[in-house]
Amino acid sequence: MKYFVTLLLALSLLFGCAAQADSDRSGEMVLSVAISELGYTATAGGYSKYGEWGGNAYGEWCTEFVTWCVSRADELYGTSMLGTLYPHQKSCEGSAAWFKEQGRYVTVNGGLRGEEGQFYLSDGVSVADRPYVPKAGDFIFFEWYQYNRLDHVGIVEYVTQEADGSYTVHTIEGNNHILGPTPTVVARYSYRLDDPSIRGYGVLEEGLVGTELKSGSSGEEVVAFQNALKELGYYSGDGGGKFGKATEEATKAYQTAKGLSASGVADVATQQALFQELDEVREAAEAEALALAQAQVQETIEAAMAAIENGWFGEFDPYDEAAAWARLTSDITVLDVDQKEKVYLSDGPNGSRKTYDEHRGFFYGESVAVKVLDEQDGWTKIEAYNDCDELEQGWVRASRIKTVTPNQEYGIIVDKMTQRLYLYKEGKLLTTLLCSTGITTGANADYNETASGEFLLCSWTGGFWSGNLWCNYAIRFNGGDLMHLVPSIFSADGYEDFSICESALGKRASHGCVRVQRIANEDGYNHEWLWNNLRGKKNVKIIIWDDDGRKLIRTDDSTPMYYNPNGGEKFHTTARCSSVRSTYLPLTEITYGDLTRYPFTQLSPCGTCGAPERPETVDAWNETIDKAYEELGLTP
Repeated sequence: MKYFVTLLLALSLLFGCAAQADSDRSGEMVLSVAISELGYTATAGGYSKYGEWGGNAYGEWCTEFVTWCVSRADELYGTSMLGTLYPHQKSCEGSAAWFKEQGRYVTVNGGLRGEEGQFYLSDGVSVADRPYVPKAGDFIFFEWYQYNRLDHVGIVEYVTQEADGSYTVHTIEGNNHILGPTPTVVARYSYRLDDPSIRGYGVLEEGLVGTELKSGSSGEEVVAFQNALKELGYYSGDGGGKFGKATEEATKAYQTAKGLSASGVADVATQQALFQELDEVREAAEAEALALAQAQVQETIEAAMAAIENGWFGEFDPYDEAAAWARLTSDITVLDVDQKEKVYLSDGPNGSRKTYDEHRGFFYGESVAVKVLDEQDGWTKIEAYNDCDELEQGWVRASRIKTVTPNQEYGIIVDKMTQRLYLYKEGKLLTTLLCSTGITTGANADYNETASGEFLLCSWTGGFWSGNLWCNYAIRFNGGDLMHLVPSIFSADGYEDFSICESALGKRASHGCVRVQRIANEDGYNHEWLWNNLRGKKNVKIIIWDDDGRKLIRTDDSTPMYYNPNGGEKFHTTARCSSVRSTYLPLTEITYGDLTRYPFTQLSPCGTCGAPERPETVDAWNETIDKAYEELGLTP
């Protein structure tokens, strides 16, 4: 994907926005799942499927029920609400804390001790003076035992007004020990809105409420306020949830900058200004991301169209065994010369050599598939990918062409996009192995990239040295390109170290060969298995599947990612990435979906641990591919 490198670099630092359910519909989606679960009953021993899903099959399951409903709604509707609009927690207290950190927790009936003083950010009116009326899909939290802690959670279904003017909130809950039967069930319940056991709501509306905060305040509301100050550049502390001297000074700095009374107290006016500015910053970031992404789409459409129109492969699913096997067993045309002999192309049916460039103008014999484009006066015009992974055309004498039927027992596909090797036997996908194809950066990128195309495994050459790398069990498929065991480095005392090259498996890392994993996978396969079992099998076809003109794979929004909150500029796939100084390990967990939210919009992917491209990068590129197919009048 050579012309895509510029796009990736340009988009990697852009702002973006998540693709998730519209908040007005989110509650409806979750409720549709909850309604379908009405009547579910735990066993006499306390087992529930929700508890099992949450990790404790026989434990309390009210929180697990409501979060299970969100997860199930995500599956049904293709949304990403769990972890973004709703928490994925295993306790009532943890769920409420998550909403508080998001600034989306509304206290009612006085809340728990220490939660008094909430106000509406829109007009500063106290929540105690104008009680919140919950909306469908809100989480509702209860305190039953008067221990100043939350004991139960459910989902708000709707609210009704009674004849006497009072309001009733109707819910769907699981594992209600107080009002429900034993064994506990999923059922509907109703409460007066002023029922003293109701202590708060986790809501979907951002920027709804605030609480006056000052020196000595603590809790998740302080965390949310500190994070907002940090995002706008006024606070550099750890956001630990304690309103101390540093937070007070940051508050004063913000108040001074905005022309407010520099009291150091986060009052109504301060929070209204702070969160309004934060909303404006995020909206501007999203608008910038969209505009810049669309501009990049327009710049790359021509290259994408060329790759789609001229490429050999297009889109296909390697798990579609029938389609893959049909490609692997179809006849191919090769040059009828030795496997290491170069056949130089002519620029016409005349024998005039096309070029003297060291890496262009020729194809290797015996194992490299070529396409026949034309025949004229005893000459044949052919096309294939050259050593620089470019589609190249030229003429050779017709006598140098022959057709080969590949091995009908085994076949291999190497996908340069996913850096995976797929092994097939007699029409079935046997296994998938990690691999590394050629790098596409640096001074030698042109001829380090593994050439795409169709090839035949032609000789078992064994081990060889590449600089200080020992590459064992090598199998030739394209002149100087071989498929071999992931390389090792020998220390002075003879110790064979695979760790460096193995850490790069799943990413581009070689100089053109295909490196394959050494450690057996769950199915018991590795490269040594390929060496032992394919040896002696004639004409096994290997397809090196190019990534030009193809869509990128979109990582699920709930996938864990990690970053260093102390000035880190990258996001990682592991909490202990080797590229980060040990002082900052373990890294802080976020999700892939979080990358679309400011300030994570400024993080770029770590190459060391193989982090995926940013969400908006993937979306922008895939939009380019869709548009290219549309303009060509083709179907992906």
